[in-house]
Amino acid sequence: MDLDSIKNFFIYHVEKMILAVVVALSGFLIYSGLGKEHITARHQPTALAADAQQVKAAVDEDHTELILETRVSDFDIQKEIKFRREPVNGAKYPIGKTWEVVSTDSGIKRRDPTISPPIAVRAQGVIAMLAYRSETGEYPLKDLEPAEPVEVIEKKAPVKRRPRRSRRGGGMDEMGMGMDEMDMGMDEMDMMGMDMMGMDGMGMGMGAGMEAAGPIRKFNSQNDFGMRPMPTANIRTRKDQPPVPGPGYFIAGTAVVPYKEIHESYKMALSTATGFNPVARDRPMFRGFELQRADVTDKPIDQLVEADWVKRDGNTETRYDAVLIWSGSAPELVSQEYRVDTYLTMWIPPVLLDDYSNFALHPLIPMKTPAQLAAEEQQRAIDAIDGNVKQEDIIFDDPANPMAGGGMGMDGMGMDDMDMGMGMDDMGMGMGMDMGMGGGSMMMMETNPVDYKLIRFYDFMDPRDKDSPKQGRKYVYRVRVCVNDPNFPQAPELQPKGNSLAPDVYERYLKLVKSTEATKKRDYKRWSDWSDPGEPAWLPSVSEFFAGPVTAAAPKPADPKFAKLGQYESEPPKAKVMMTHFDYALRAKVGALLEVTEGFVFGVKPETADVVDPITLEVKKVESPVMASGATVVDIDGGAPMTIQEGDDMREPGMMLIFDPEGGLKVHDEVNDQELYRIKSFADERNE
Repeated sequence: MDLDSIKNFFIYHVEKMILAVVVALSGFLIYSGLGKEHITARHQPTALAADAQQVKAAVDEDHTELILETRVSDFDIQKEIKFRREPVNGAKYPIGKTWEVVSTDSGIKRRDPTISPPIAVRAQGVIAMLAYRSETGEYPLKDLEPAEPVEVIEKKAPVKRRPRRSRRGGGMDEMGMGMDEMDMGMDEMDMMGMDMMGMDGMGMGMGAGMEAAGPIRKFNSQNDFGMRPMPTANIRTRKDQPPVPGPGYFIAGTAVVPYKEIHESYKMALSTATGFNPVARDRPMFRGFELQRADVTDKPIDQLVEADWVKRDGNTETRYDAVLIWSGSAPELVSQEYRVDTYLTMWIPPVLLDDYSNFALHPLIPMKTPAQLAAEEQQRAIDAIDGNVKQEDIIFDDPANPMAGGGMGMDGMGMDDMDMGMGMDDMGMGMGMDMGMGGGSMMMMETNPVDYKLIRFYDFMDPRDKDSPKQGRKYVYRVRVCVNDPNFPQAPELQPKGNSLAPDVYERYLKLVKSTEATKKRDYKRWSDWSDPGEPAWLPSVSEFFAGPVTAAAPKPADPKFAKLGQYESEPPKAKVMMTHFDYALRAKVGALLEVTEGFVFGVKPETADVVDPITLEVKKVESPVMASGATVVDIDGGAPMTIQEGDDMREPGMMLIFDPEGGLKVHDEVNDQELYRIKSFADERNE
């Protein structure tokens, strides 16, 4: 047979061959099985069951005596303890070369670091609604009736303009996209319920500025620039204290401590000296500040003498207010590495509705967004978590709640002794460390300290305080800070040795020791010099003004025979102004929308006015509020039609000059006041 025949044979008969192999293998297995002994010849089920019962009975028998007999121990614990307490004979373990004892003293004496005074003191008057603790939660504004719905202004449809061809090339016509194709037009936008002036997240069809349908109007929470009041509890009785609005009339101030400069001074004076210990002692550890005020209403700043300065609160009263009076505090706007909470950076009062950033920030301190601050706080919390702690064991405090955790009211628990007010940032944690040796232990120093730390202070008007600021007076402020003296620290056990101090420092140390023995009080605070006074500040008027749209007739040319007159206005310009007046009886700001001309005096008594309840954000109605103010409109400019093209209804931005109650002249312009004017006048609701 040739090769192809063999190949074809296997192809056509392979299945038969496999079948033959399977049959043969099966026959072999059957034949082998027939010769095997049957299982019942050796194993009977009844016999197996009997054997199992016998084994079980043997296991269940009590073998205690047998086990106890084998567990007798001859271990003598007293003998072993005596053996292990015997000292080891050192002669059996000779050391060829012992360690040489070297002193850790560097020989460099400790000096006093320079405590640079604060700089850039800024102050301004503030009038705002604050959230206070109460026992009942009742307040006058709560009982007022809801405000009436606003009258919606019907806008005329805008005139459609023909697109103009760009003279520079690349215009809409060259791109094949006409203006009509790109702009849906005001009519189409109104049908979609959109506001062309800005999307507030509320369609015009639903009533912009409204958050709830029905007879009760509500202030748009997106326009709430203050804090949301939070329920608190009495520290002693733990009884609930619901928040209520109240007046906040004070002068707020900020300054900065040149922290990097002070840090470098510490490094130069102490880092190479004997016993250097930056963790517990030899770093800038701020212990508070002092505030002084001088009246400059009738006296120039350069003629002030020491007798003119009056001591005001550093941080004691602010701590008391924050813990016992305020219903929380406003969310912080400054990152933690720029703050020294409880000692330099006072908490922000719980301002309701209004923006508080203008007095809580300082231009030398970087500002971060709330999202960035929240992310940093969360990362710090994560970094501080012990790896052995489970997730369910962790309680995250609300950063907006100053009473949560250990933010406030901790002085009675040894805050000063623990130096917890500094926070870990003042130790340089998370900012990079410089490792060194000093005093025989591993030490840490910041390698990249921030330039400044923020000081924030307040001077509240209080009728019970004869020295509180008074309306109509102008004041300047100065401030100084103190640190825990590194050469005479608060904790006596951290006191450096006398022989490690420089001669002048040792002389100062001896005086402090004598003073401590005489007064029984350790004077551990080392003060900086006073800062330079800031610019004058004063309590503001209880009335505020926000410029709105200005309308003026187009100027007309004068008669040719009076050519020197040029153009003249046929009628005086008019302007809309939103006036708010703090009503002490209601503990809230009452607003009135006014139309004014030149010479208008802001002293009105409208039939009704709108007022926002800062607790519930409901808009209430107040009957016949008296809104008296000595402010006067001196001049109005702008508002004339801009004749850019025919049919154009655009007008010049308006400005007005107002003689304010403090006796100064202030310029209010429509552009800068636009946002607050629209918010406070409910312009979106009125479809203005």
